[in-house]
Amino acid sequence: MIYLGILLALLACMGLLDAKGKLFIFRHPVRGILALGLGTGFFVLWDVLAIRQGIFLHKESELMTGIMVGEQFPVEEVFFLVFLCYCAMIAFTGLPVLAGMLRNRHRKASKRTLGENHVP
Repeated sequence: MIYLGILLALLACMGLLDAKGKLFIFRHPVRGILALGLGTGFFVLWDVLAIRQGIFLHKESELMTGIMVGEQFPVEEVFFLVFLCYCAMIAFTGLPVLAGMLRNRHRKASKRTLGENHVP
């Protein structure tokens, strides 16, 4: 249960970042949710195929709920995959915003420095 709680808290934090910066779902809700669903679906399919081939195996843990959505597929994995996709989309959309903010800050600092050194 602890792992699921941590994943839910991390998803909430990503949602707060998204809401503050209007980076992904809060910028274009329908497209964002669709992209998040498609990305998560892709990785769920990937996991299912890997489970069938014996690549991924679930091991019992007291940190997990024990709820399985499929053979060798714990419910926590679904939430992890949603978090993984959401985190990637926030990083992808947030990095250009961060870069723009840093450029603007640098420009303002340069203008202040130029203004201080200007001799009339």
